[in-house]
Amino acid sequence: MSGIAVCTDSSALFPAGVVARLDITVVPVQITLNGQPHLGREDEIDEFYAELAAGASVTTSQPSPGAFLGAYASAAEGGAAEVLSIHLDARVSGTVASAELAAGEAPVPVTVVDTGTVSFGVGACVRAAADAVAVGGSTNEAVVAARELGSKLQNVFVAAGGHGGRIGDVSGWAVLELVEGKTQPLAACGGVDEAVELMAERIGDAPGRFRAAVGHAGVVTEPAADALAQSLTRSSRVVEVERYRVGPAVGAHTGPLSFGAFWWPTAE
Repeated sequence: MSGIAVCTDSSALFPAGVVARLDITVVPVQITLNGQPHLGREDEIDEFYAELAAGASVTTSQPSPGAFLGAYASAAEGGAAEVLSIHLDARVSGTVASAELAAGEAPVPVTVVDTGTVSFGVGACVRAAADAVAVGGSTNEAVVAARELGSKLQNVFVAAGGHGGRIGDVSGWAVLELVEGKTQPLAACGGVDEAVELMAERIGDAPGRFRAAVGHAGVVTEPAADALAQSLTRSSRVVEVERYRVGPAVGAHTGPLSFGAFWWPTAE
């Protein structure tokens, strides 16, 4: 471990293998499914969405200050001299506030970063910070890397609220985007193919060269996510298209039929 430990929460949607490779700490979002705690494990994602589609009740809450404090203490015990704790937009969740409360009691200095984004976008910002730390960058340089990327990220997604999601009044194949902490509608589509086409057009309007990432929640929308990713890869301006899975920490809000994408400019 370097002298700077990097921490985030499970809404950043990191697979276990990526967590290990980046040497980061992930504090779990608290999920309750049908009144029982749900761990949000990778091997339980399909089961989670099946239960959600069948009408299961689900709630989430940000990690407690105690959970963050435990993570910070563990990092200190592992040799970290300071911690960089990177999280989703404070306008969407109380996670940043919870981390800041814990930071005041931590045994080492903790810098809490509000990325201004959510979901996979947070994960992308964490990677940018971790990459900066890995090459010897300072905490300030890592913070700048995370915040700079967060300010450039754009997103578009479908959240089928009538099927288990909890984002506002969403029905059918409504295409949305999150802008400055607020969900805004782009269009109401007559079907999934129309939604994919509209999303591809929206992303394709981005100037210059860019990277993109496409994710899906339940298996039923994996083909739609595949189609969107394939459409993007056909553009000569797209440097790379990543794929990710929308885990329970986020899918509890967007629903089992959700899928979407993030994109950001690149000089490559």
